[in-house]
This record gives sequence, structure tokens and C-alpha cells, in this order.
Amino acid sequence: MTPDPTMAEQRSLEIVVVNLARSTERRAKMIETLQPFSLPYTFFDAVEGRDGHPLFDRFDPKLAEIRRGFILNAGELGCFASHYLLWERCVREKRPLLIFEDDVSVSDTFPQAYQLVAEKIERYGLLRLSGHKKRSFHVCETTQEGMDIIRFKIGPHGTSCYAVAPWAAAKLIAKADVWFEPVDVHLDRFWTHGVGSFGLRPMPVTHVAETEEQSEIWQGKKRDRKSRRFRKLRALYRASDDIGRFIFNLPYIGRWVEG
Repeated sequence: MTPDPTMAEQRSLEIVVVNLARSTERRAKMIETLQPFSLPYTFFDAVEGRDGHPLFDRFDPKLAEIRRGFILNAGELGCFASHYLLWERCVREKRPLLIFEDDVSVSDTFPQAYQLVAEKIERYGLLRLSGHKKRSFHVCETTQEGMDIIRFKIGPHGTSCYAVAPWAAAKLIAKADVWFEPVDVHLDRFWTHGVGSFGLRPMPVTHVAETEEQSEIWQGKKRDRKSRRFRKLRALYRASDDIGRFIFNLPYIGRWVEG
């Protein structure tokens, strides 16, 4: 059931910006970016991967090598832990969150996107306002704001900006007892946790950290080649994922639009 728009306007959609305490320049940049929109927001001190954290005990390096071919680095573990803690907060406080990372640019349409997400998040559970990859999609609904709510055939990667409802956060947590992949890939795994891969079109937020100098957890050049161990087993897991995604997407066959 779609929430009443008047109720959505009254319900708070809290904006939280994930930011490392040492990244003062990024924090200042995000203040400069968000201030013109006159929307309330707070900063969340991200988990510093190099300092360790009790949540890192959930990480299984052998399973990561089997499933992904590489081991998550400290920054990726800190990123996963930061988002996980915010999912827990979302569930605990029983209210949706709009989560930003601190390496983004924001378009002038963001206020309209914010109001739309506030109205729709309880229905969809997870709404991406940014994505790293262009994917095929299905238009679920076209809104008066001139934006489409879409469902992705394959997850668009990235956690630069997304909204999550408490019921969806609970599902993400339930399937994150063992970590073996980056947090954005976990978000994309809709066939395992049951939270659909939805987003806005056009997306109002753009990820800007595409170089080693810009990104806190960049691994584009520094990551080693994928492990050659477990290649056959990894192929079996990949085939299993493909089958799971295909089954979950069955209702949308013939309805996809190229991204």
C-alpha cells in the first residue's frame, strides 16, 4: 500500500552523511553541497578500517577468496561496518534513513527527489539515488515530479546515496551474518535478502571519487589480480547467483529497458 503523501510530508526522512573523522575537507565539502537545500542532515563518524572493529569478525577471508577472488581491504571493511551500523540504527529507531557517502555531487533536482523518496520509501524498501553502473531497468511508476521509480535488472553498484526503510534494513542485516563481498554488492544481492533493487531516474546524485587520490577505499590499481584458487568453485557460485537473479526477475521478462 502506498503511504498517504500528506503523512509522508509529516514523516521525517533523516539524511545521514557517512564521513571519516579525519576527512575534514570532505565534511566541509558536503556541508557546502547540502546547505543550499535547507534540509536537515547529520554526520555519522565512519568506522576507520585500519583501526579494526568488532564487526570485522563477520568477515570470512577464505569465503571472500572463493566467492569473489579477492580479500576485502581495511577500507572496504570499514565501509561495510559503517553502513551496517546505520541499518541497525534504522531498525532500532523504526524510521527510514537517507544515507550519503561524502564523495558525491548533487543536482538541483535533489529536493524533489527527497520528497518523492520520503513518500515512497516504505513501499519500496530500498531506493538508490545514485549508481555506479548503467543497468537495464523496468519503470515501476512515473511521478508528478518528472522522475521515474525504476527496478534494476542487475544491481547498479555503489552506496553513494540510497534510502532504506526499517523493514528492508532488517532483511539486509539478516543476510549479513558473514561478510565476503563489498557492501554495495551485498545491497545488489536482491535474490538472497529479498529487498528489491529500486531507484530513481534520472538519478540526482553522482559519485565523483573515481581516482586513487579521490577515493578513501580505491582499489582499481592497487588490488591484486583475482586469486586463481577456487576458480571452478567460484564459477559454480556465480552460476548459482545467475539462477537466483533470473528466478527473482521472472515477473519482469520482456519488460526491461536498456540503461
